[in-house]
Amino acid sequence: MSRRPEPRRMIIGGEEAVVVAPEEYERLATTRRQVGAQGARIRVLKHELQQSLALLAALESLLADIPHGRPGPFFDGGGGGEAGHQAASCVRCGLLELIHRGPSAVTRAPRGGLTAL
Repeated sequence: MSRRPEPRRMIIGGEEAVVVAPEEYERLATTRRQVGAQGARIRVLKHELQQSLALLAALESLLADIPHGRPGPFFDGGGGGEAGHQAASCVRCGLLELIHRGPSAVTRAPRGGLTAL
């Protein structure tokens, strides 16, 4: 196990400064960029996870509200056609429509149907 090198310190204009070799500075800069890139990737993954959880919650709610083998809920606008038409002739088709639209385009309506944003 190697020892961590102690930084060289010096006083410049009354302020303490740490002196590093150019190679060490480049390694530190590279590490900083890598950490920044990892942070950005984590933010993207967090956003994707939140979207996936929202989609799952919408699917679970849809499944809980519709009995097996029954037509889908009424859809309020969006997707072509008139408001109030049935989103699908079966729950399967309703689920497929919800999956293709994504969680950011759908919310629960007060009467239990789907509403486009």
